[in-house]
Amino acid sequence: MYERPPHHDVSLQDFEDMAVERLKVLRTFEKHNMGGNTKFSAEWIDKIKADLDKHNLTEYYDLANMLGTHQKVKHLDNRKRDHISHFILRLAYCRSDELRRWFVTHETDLFRFRWKLIFKDNPQLLNQFMVASKISYQPISQAEKDALGEDLINGTSRGISAHKVKEDDFYKVPWLEAMDLVRGRRVLVRAGYAYIPRDELMSLVVGVFRSQLSHNLVLTCRALPVLEEDRRLANMLQNMDKRYTGEDFGGNKSGDRVTPEQVMNMADVHFPMCMRSLHGTLTGQHHLKYKARLQYGLFLKGIGMTLEDSIRFWRTEMTKRGEVDVDKFEKEYAYGIRYNYGKEGKKKNWQPWDCMRIIMENVGAGECHGCPFRHHEARVIKKELEKGISRSSDVDAIMKKVNEGHFQVACGMHFSAAHARDLTTGATNHPNQWYLESRNMLGNQENAPQGPGGHHNKIKTTHVNMYKSKGNATPNANANANVLKEKKSNVMTDQEIIDDMDDSELLSALDSMPV
Repeated sequence: MYERPPHHDVSLQDFEDMAVERLKVLRTFEKHNMGGNTKFSAEWIDKIKADLDKHNLTEYYDLANMLGTHQKVKHLDNRKRDHISHFILRLAYCRSDELRRWFVTHETDLFRFRWKLIFKDNPQLLNQFMVASKISYQPISQAEKDALGEDLINGTSRGISAHKVKEDDFYKVPWLEAMDLVRGRRVLVRAGYAYIPRDELMSLVVGVFRSQLSHNLVLTCRALPVLEEDRRLANMLQNMDKRYTGEDFGGNKSGDRVTPEQVMNMADVHFPMCMRSLHGTLTGQHHLKYKARLQYGLFLKGIGMTLEDSIRFWRTEMTKRGEVDVDKFEKEYAYGIRYNYGKEGKKKNWQPWDCMRIIMENVGAGECHGCPFRHHEARVIKKELEKGISRSSDVDAIMKKVNEGHFQVACGMHFSAAHARDLTTGATNHPNQWYLESRNMLGNQENAPQGPGGHHNKIKTTHVNMYKSKGNATPNANANANVLKEKKSNVMTDQEIIDDMDDSELLSALDSMPV
């Protein structure tokens, strides 16, 4: 129940690793909650176990073969890691109501998942768990069972045999603590107490867990000012909810080389809407602002465009605009392309932007980067969808999710409608994932569900967490503006200063920042 915080020494690297691992676990639950299977069904549990095993996260559910003293050393180590990682994410997810709701929801799912695994095969350990967790529900005596007689049998929603009554434990609980069970007429209520069979006890314990966790997150939030004195931890925790934990698309996963000539043919079919929109703007206006060039350029790098081809691609498009000749392109734009490939500046291998990063971007007037499902007007989105989707019902279902703020789900539904199969992850996590699955290059397309005849009769519309922008300027924007304010007129806004810079100026400012 995570009642006491850990008192272990943890290195900064282990601190970050455990936080990211637990975040992966919770996002695994979020993904499978969107997958169409009934929560806590046998199929749902099996898929989550397989997913956790695949990503080497077994230790987050393999916590004990037994409760008490008969535990293996590996289980004790797993429980220690589980305990520490839970409290680390408390620090990261206590900062707002939205973050707290997300954390409580998925930690509760993890708790129920473990409960089913442990007590399914070891029901006799339940009372030990209640004592260890200081939950004061005690089973009633056999004499009290006999006194209740037929009422106890008839009071349960599923019905229960007399033999089962004798064998199972029943717990006497104030009925106000079992409102969900009472509301569903699933238990016997007598003289202000609900008599709850052992199989239904999980509802009570989960309620206690959720209530305690919600309360403790509020208390943790009040203690944050003390923690923020250590900037190393503060910076890491502030951005934890935006951390990408999906598949790494930094390299060319397909192994294929993509040329500028191929991009022209692939954009309408194999690019997600965000990249398709950027490509359309580039080919139509022969220019993109810095953030758009960065977002699109890193995407092209990730799908297999070499540095030489990338320079040729951008030079060909941007010199079609009369204001830019080859010399100006080499002076103002080529440096930024080489920088993306790690050939200039910090010489870092920059990663393509994931969906979280794209959605959280602040997009100003005249800019075209970001996520179209979030940053474009509804009529523009609908017009773009209708170009590649024939059924109006599919378009309406996607727009419904857009209006509800479920942008990644809407993007996944767009893939389903355009390709007659689902993404392997349901919702879109990364633009490069969308591209690779569109071209059948991830190697796991045989698992992608399809409708009869390869078409969906209905696109699933499931609820997921909404990612909202905090409304703050991006760190890079603030840093670059501060570096160059002395050079610019003091009446210009930060955004105007950034727009006025070429790539070499902007990236030089970035390089002057401490790592």
